[in-house]
Amino acid sequence: MRILIVHDEFNTIPTLDEEDTIEQVRLITQSLTTRGHKVLTLPFTLNLIEMEKQIKSYSPNAIFNLVETLHGSSLLHIPPSLFELLAIPFTGGPSRPMMLSSNKIWAKEEMLKAKLPTPRWIEQNKKTHISEFIGIPLIIKPICEEASVGISDESVQVFHSTVLLEEALSSNTLFAEEYIHGREFNVSALFIEGTTVVLPPAEMLFIDYPVNKPTIVDYDAKWKEDSFAYKHTTRTFALKEEDRVLAEELTSLTHSVFTLFGNKGYMRVDFRVDSLNKPYILEVNLNPCLNIDSGFVAAAKEAGINYDDLIEIIIKG
Repeated sequence: MRILIVHDEFNTIPTLDEEDTIEQVRLITQSLTTRGHKVLTLPFTLNLIEMEKQIKSYSPNAIFNLVETLHGSSLLHIPPSLFELLAIPFTGGPSRPMMLSSNKIWAKEEMLKAKLPTPRWIEQNKKTHISEFIGIPLIIKPICEEASVGISDESVQVFHSTVLLEEALSSNTLFAEEYIHGREFNVSALFIEGTTVVLPPAEMLFIDYPVNKPTIVDYDAKWKEDSFAYKHTTRTFALKEEDRVLAEELTSLTHSVFTLFGNKGYMRVDFRVDSLNKPYILEVNLNPCLNIDSGFVAAAKEAGINYDDLIEIIIKG
């Protein structure tokens, strides 16, 4: 096959998350080439007329969509919209699910309508019940960012007045979500030969965290290799027997989320589980990272799918 990898435009000095995408382009090019595919690459821009011309000039049989940042994540639905218009098969989520999942509030609203559990939240334009969020731990999040951009220890706060919380929500790019004390899990899924396959659940362990440090996978934990959070946050698939029922519930919820957000491509769902073992869906990540050390690739490996086979499954899906 003739495969075109469409990816982000990178800064002259790439950020840590951009470096991650650059590495994905290299790995996937290598993997597809090994399998006998002809691979070309193209940075995506918002000059859609020019993009259409360039894509047509490559005459690809399929497009591998590695566009991970467009105005944060607010415009990530545009590349698949263009690919759909051109009627070229592409990897990952369709345009509408990409639009909904790339906006955390829209994603939560979709999950709420589908009766899927997600933490309560409050945003700038909907503060009728603001008093319910006073005196409880909240996490302040960017509405349209991926890869834990904008998340740090300082994101977790308790507000003791409506004035202070309103100030924290003064930007329409942020919202506040109830912070769920407890455990964190990631569960991945992908489409294989017409069937949704949910991969083994992984728990994120926060090793030797100080009592006052929030147990969250923030930007440091994901990207800054010399940070405390990176060195002390690890992933395990070795769940205990007493977690069997919880694992089954996480798997069932992930299957429901995958169906809700397009039933195509590949996905990672992030959960928090409270002290009563109740899971809450934090975020839905369509087209998650495909680097060797990523959670999605680790889950595939745990399921017995090696990297080259995984990339081949994705391009055929």
